[in-house]
Amino acid sequence: MIHAPLPPEAWAAEGARAARALDEVAAALVIGSDAEVTAIVAQALAAHQPPDRRVAIGDLVGGLLPLGGDRAPGLLHCFRDGRPVSEIAMPLTGDGRVFALPSGGAEVRERLVLESARWPRLVAGFREVDALLLLVALAGTPGLETLMAAVDGVVAVDVPPVLQRRWPLLATVDRPEAELPPVAPLPDRAPRPRGARRVRRWLVALGLACGLAAAAGGGAWAWHTGRMPWPPRAGAPSSGSLGARPDVPAAGDPPAEPPSAAAAPAPADTITLGPVVNPDDSARAAAYAVELVAANTLSGANSGLSVRGVRLPASTLAPVPLGADGRPWYRALTGAWSTRPEAEAFLAGLRDRGLVREDVGRVVRAPYALLLEEGMPAPEVPAAIARWAGRGIPAYALLQDDGRARVLAGAFETPGQSALVALALRELGAEPVLAFRTGRTF
Repeated sequence: MIHAPLPPEAWAAEGARAARALDEVAAALVIGSDAEVTAIVAQALAAHQPPDRRVAIGDLVGGLLPLGGDRAPGLLHCFRDGRPVSEIAMPLTGDGRVFALPSGGAEVRERLVLESARWPRLVAGFREVDALLLLVALAGTPGLETLMAAVDGVVAVDVPPVLQRRWPLLATVDRPEAELPPVAPLPDRAPRPRGARRVRRWLVALGLACGLAAAAGGGAWAWHTGRMPWPPRAGAPSSGSLGARPDVPAAGDPPAEPPSAAAAPAPADTITLGPVVNPDDSARAAAYAVELVAANTLSGANSGLSVRGVRLPASTLAPVPLGADGRPWYRALTGAWSTRPEAEAFLAGLRDRGLVREDVGRVVRAPYALLLEEGMPAPEVPAAIARWAGRGIPAYALLQDDGRARVLAGAFETPGQSALVALALRELGAEPVLAFRTGRTF
């Protein structure tokens, strides 16, 4: 399918959403299949860095007009002839904060440049002064994988997932797509709504990644899949927003009351949830969790997962419909505690260890989940989680007082937030069961 060209501002907005993924990065490759689009995204990434941080954007394509065209000298002359990079830098902004490093010619794509031994030293210089180097390149350029080893990672711009699998991704910037029309509710015996299948496809990719992470003993999931199932509307909040949202009821500390079926608002693809199956557990629910990220794009959620190589307890990642229009957000949460101070202590510990920045993460009250299995012996839990992951459902388990486990999906502030995952379960032939989260993490 050939897509119609998008205005530059549409790509710039997508790039701006991924800018925070570069906060702790000294150098990154910005790789795409369209040179001009990739350059636009790189400029947006640079423009949305902190005002006291300098950024240089290098043209490894050749002849990119926004980055100086074929103007000589350029990077080609630096790496071929030994010129200092300071001689080729040209300002891109009036405040002197963002600079372009022109290519010097199409020969900049030769292995002589991309595989040069000078790159690690150049990156080290940027790291020393807390500056950022962004290198614009085309997917498939010979020598890119060697250069990837010298930088901190890759921002992929509208590149098929099959090309990204071996890249050290920092963020993905996907093509903005038109809003999908709402789908009317269908009778129980009619074919399942198409939106549920989209949710399921998203969860299949996510669930498989979760299963692999669980098998490796990791609790933080890093996955690189295709596009999100529903694009956000123009003007939706930017990715990575962790503040309070006016369209979400504030979470109070008193125990939740058992909801009724009417308490679960439905998204465009309608599903009716029954009442909570364990209303007597409301007072002892493991209601608190740490939200690591909330983003309105998959790429935002992916880039916002800042905890690397750490096993997080009861981790879950799922789309939830937030806002009056049911737009989806993607939330990564971890933990299940019965009191807020326990959750706050866990988040503080992550920050003390330098694993989560001070401006990222928050404690939320998320007492609801979808119950998948209960009464399970603890030794059978890993196999059960892997089984659900194979079906596309990112599951986790909480240990109960009797030594057995409940297997759950999601952690939700309100029953209505579970609707998208519930649709995926219904599509699998499993009846979604709303429950209060109880028990403790393994």
